[in-house]
Amino acid sequence: MKTFVKTLIITVLIINHAQAQNDWSTVDFSKEYKGTFKIGGGSVKALKNNKTFVSGYTIGQAITMKGSNTSSTSGVHSEVSLGGIETEAFQQMVNELYNSLLQELTDAGLQLTDGKDLVNSEVAQKKKAKNDKDDIIGSTGDDPTIAGKVSANPNNWQIYLVPFAKRDIVFMPSNVIAYQTRDYIKAGNFYQKLSTKEEANLIIMNFNLTFASFEGSKGYKDIKLATKSDLTVSVKITLVTPNGAFNKVYYSKLPIWAGSDWSEGIEKVSENNGEFWGLSSSADYQITANSDQYISEVKAIIENLQKDIVKGIKSNF
Repeated sequence: MKTFVKTLIITVLIINHAQAQNDWSTVDFSKEYKGTFKIGGGSVKALKNNKTFVSGYTIGQAITMKGSNTSSTSGVHSEVSLGGIETEAFQQMVNELYNSLLQELTDAGLQLTDGKDLVNSEVAQKKKAKNDKDDIIGSTGDDPTIAGKVSANPNNWQIYLVPFAKRDIVFMPSNVIAYQTRDYIKAGNFYQKLSTKEEANLIIMNFNLTFASFEGSKGYKDIKLATKSDLTVSVKITLVTPNGAFNKVYYSKLPIWAGSDWSEGIEKVSENNGEFWGLSSSADYQITANSDQYISEVKAIIENLQKDIVKGIKSNF
């Protein structure tokens, strides 16, 4: 019998140009951002009866962003980097949000597994033996971060983020078991084989954060480009169950912005100023964040969004 990957895709940009949302616990995400949660009967049965593994959980933080404004005869470009974030505190936030998600799923009635048995299965070990750089199979370790350029692959969901993130650092929860790929094209087969063979539900949750926006204007003789502090949060969720049905979970009222209360300002900087994150990168400007306030805002948004997502899934039971 032919099976199909069941994919829950949620692409959410948390944005508000007018002002920041101060208390995200009061937001009804489903109502305010038009959440849709449609899970087929076969998938509901699988979620109730089979073990569930959160096989991937990442929070990607853009660290360099680029904007542009062009006319028929000229153009202006701006790159901005992010500074001020305490990476150890950011990692702690990721760990806490991951644990919070596990608790929400458990409270919703799902039977969670830590995934050790799944990554030791024949299917997972065959994938691991290929040493594909896009795959993460096994323990995430003590320092579970991936840094690099954001993919320009049109099939990569990250490219649809506005504005454009040029470089990012992807954080995973530390010392947990993961079975995840960053290759969008092969993801269906990658997850479905394990799910079907091991009769397990897989949940993969990927958040992305950006920190700036660019506003262009055109005058009689010149064009301009303004760079501003602006926090955005996006998320893509994939849910795979072994019964082969397609489900829909998403928020259609996009985009949404989270504001700039966390920002301590933007300044012109010299080239090659990416050392803050331990990387070599160049940018015209740097936005410095109040680390505690930035992390607090991000955590409040994601924590409450996760609650809404789990609530939406549970509403199908």
